[in-house]
Amino acid sequence: MKKTIHIYTQYYFPISNAPANRIEKYVKALKDNYNITIITWMPNYPTGIKNKKYKWKSFLKETWPYWEKIVRTYEFATKNEWFIKRTLNYVSYMFSSFFYWLFSKKPDLIIVTSPPLFTAIWVLWLNKIKKVPYIVEIRDLWPESVVALWLMKKESLSYKIFSWFEKKIYNNAKKIIAVTKWIQKDIEKMWYDKVVLQYNVFDSSKIKLFSKEELEKFKNKYNIPENKKIFIYAWNHSKAQHLENILNLAKDYKNWEFYMLWDGETKQELENIAKKENINNIHFLWFQNKETVYKFIQLADFCITSLNNTKLFEDAVPTKTLEYLAYWKPVIAFLKWDLAEKINSYKAWLSYEKYNSNITKDIIDFEHKKETSIKLIENYFSFNSFKSNILQILSQTLWKK
Repeated sequence: MKKTIHIYTQYYFPISNAPANRIEKYVKALKDNYNITIITWMPNYPTGIKNKKYKWKSFLKETWPYWEKIVRTYEFATKNEWFIKRTLNYVSYMFSSFFYWLFSKKPDLIIVTSPPLFTAIWVLWLNKIKKVPYIVEIRDLWPESVVALWLMKKESLSYKIFSWFEKKIYNNAKKIIAVTKWIQKDIEKMWYDKVVLQYNVFDSSKIKLFSKEELEKFKNKYNIPENKKIFIYAWNHSKAQHLENILNLAKDYKNWEFYMLWDGETKQELENIAKKENINNIHFLWFQNKETVYKFIQLADFCITSLNNTKLFEDAVPTKTLEYLAYWKPVIAFLKWDLAEKINSYKAWLSYEKYNSNITKDIIDFEHKKETSIKLIENYFSFNSFKSNILQILSQTLWKK
């Protein structure tokens, strides 16, 4: 008989962001060996608007996209902006999911992904009440990442409370899965025997290629020029991304066209700066669906990823970067990345800690072969390696005496 696993995540299908995409990999990796139930919220990210199906619901059960069970619970819907409103959003989901779980059947194991840390806090409570073992996945260190983005001070009471919960969560977890090498190193200082590293990966079977006719219609719709290099950024717009890197690149090379896709709390501010400084070759397109984003990526000459130059984001592998590579696109990566030194031989991207004026020459001279991008994913970020690693971790956890 298959064992039962509950996965707790604030974001899941049909939302397409980093945590939702990563949890989808977990489901696909585990669905043949375990009974999976996802406990998540009513989708409204990043607009804060629920569609009719979810608008007036407190609880809802669904079954998709891999025939796993999905339980959706109430949350205070808000746009991806303003720290206080987002905190209310996290807390409301925490309590509604907690109360649902109190009256549900006990699983064999819980997997919880953080941030937000609130999700892991109530899994800690469930562990104490119902004695269910759990594995916690850490994508960012909380509350340290909030401090790094100047949203909280280390001297504050909030920081002390979150730090206390963080230690309790790690102490009681059976395993801790770190998404970056830096996170692994930090947690290893006190929980060396618990933490394992698992980078983000990409499932190449998810790639959807569009015909020339479809792309021509798309170019006409968005007035994408034929005779200019096209640069795409398709990820979250927040302080963590330090997107001034892209503004500076667009400002210094106005013969190229830049398209900023997706959404976030700093997008309006960036658009205002671009208007004020007359950077007319950068275009801010607000929320788009996944198919639109993939068409832009397929048309791009270069794709861009960017992260704040802080130790907390060292060695991070944004999922969108892997999607760029899977579409055979050369990548400009603004991030501090130890791993980049190991894989520069693939010549799949240009990597910088932050923008500098020499970048434009590097871009012009860059020679890219699409097969190098595919090899890079296969050798470092393949779904098959992820599946094997996760199944081994769960086997050790569930059958450990």
